Amino acid sequence: MVVTIDGESAIDAVFPGDIVLVVGRVGYSPIQRMNEVTVDLSVRPDAAPILIRRGALDIGSPLRDTILAPHTLIGLDERLVPVVALVNGRSIVRAPHTGRIRYLQVEMCVHEMIIVDGIRVATEAQADVPCRPVIGPGADLDRIRARIAARIGQPDGGAGTALPGPRRRGLGGPF
Repeated sequence: MVVTIDGESAIDAVFPGDIVLVVGRVGYSPIQRMNEVTVDLSVRPDAAPILIRRGALDIGSPLRDTILAPHTLIGLDERLVPVVALVNGRSIVRAPHTGRIRYLQVEMCVHEMIIVDGIRVATEAQADVPCRPVIGPGADLDRIRARIAARIGQPDGGAGTALPGPRRRGLGGPF
């Protein structure tokens, strides 16, 4: 569910021109385009979706189990992190990789972060300049991963939710 000017909406119920909450600068901005990518996971197993369990990132983040494309950038500690870099096998896992999946990508005029299920998710942009620095391997990523691992077992810590059955859509960026 993405936060729009009218409240939360399912990602496949928002369209170009709809106004969404943006985080990089306080306010709202219109969606420029919705891009749809369908991937055959038998050909591209590296594109298998990532399940982030409810509360895995922080209290109330995400608000519910959320599926994202593996290279979707999410905002943590004022940086952008590819969600695949956070897989820990418990609270953030690769979902089953069979069949086809449809990913939806929100494109804005400039690179922005929008709120999806309580997660700051980077949008696609017509320009290549990211709204925050993208984090790579190293000490900063290790600190974020350790903080997420420490949440496992805490109330709303993300490890107690059952893996959902196969879903055929998710939100995310390129793989």
